[in-house]
Amino acid sequence: MEVGTHAAGLFFAALALIGWTALSFFIRLALRDAPFLRGTATVTTTNGVLVTLAAAAYLPWASVVPSLWRTVFLLLAVGLFMIVLSRLTYYFAIRRIGPSRTLPVATSTPAVTALLAALWLDEPLSLRMFLGLGLLIGGITAVVRAEPARPAGGAGYTPRQRALGWLSAGATTFLWSLSSVIIKVIVADIPPLGAMMLAIWIGVPVAWMVALGFESERAPREIPRGNWRWIFCAALCQTLAVPSYAAALARTYAVNVSSVTAMQPLFAILIAHLFVREAENVTPRLILGGSLTVGGTLMVLV
Repeated sequence: MEVGTHAAGLFFAALALIGWTALSFFIRLALRDAPFLRGTATVTTTNGVLVTLAAAAYLPWASVVPSLWRTVFLLLAVGLFMIVLSRLTYYFAIRRIGPSRTLPVATSTPAVTALLAALWLDEPLSLRMFLGLGLLIGGITAVVRAEPARPAGGAGYTPRQRALGWLSAGATTFLWSLSSVIIKVIVADIPPLGAMMLAIWIGVPVAWMVALGFESERAPREIPRGNWRWIFCAALCQTLAVPSYAAALARTYAVNVSSVTAMQPLFAILIAHLFVREAENVTPRLILGGSLTVGGTLMVLV
């Protein structure tokens, strides 16, 4: 792998890191007092419109037509796993336990990505990677044992409800890891921006079917008017993050990309400490866990 290509991959991974870190705070505001499933589908649809506009401006349409049937099937898988399922589990976790606690768990993808990439893509494993994964596990343990965040909507959640948030964050880890390996195969056939545009529009109708068929009767009937600006901001962050992530996977190892984006916890904790310290309940144990998580990702990356 050429040094310039690897550096470009890390640059795009850093853009994805910025976009997803900001998204974790915007999505909590976008879904506050809103129907969860319909709100998620609305954000995904807005994201699809923005990505399509970007693709129309920068790509010839012929370049986004898959040349292999395998690519079509893999796009269907990404549309389901990354665009629909992982967004539902990720947003649900943020709603229940907050960004500062969701991210250290959800972004521990190097552990799963390294194993999947080694089995499927023949990418190398090393002792340093295993040591880094050990730090990740220690950091996640500290985060889980930290005091819970204070929910934005008022009353707190029960231990069982928070446990569902932790499980959702863990499910997000697996879904993101699986998607990153699949995307790396897809972008060998079509450009990253085009791949994400197709995957999002595959996911949009599924997201709406889930929303219309499974939204709780106790959910709010409409999205509050004040939430729409946050919906747009969340979709804009995804429009930056997802194509950047795909572009990074096209230029460097999947485990390297996952390791950069897994540094979100430290950025999220810093933002929470500066702007929403009281709501996020930033504690020394949480800071320790986030630091260990970042240390582990750096060890995997180097």
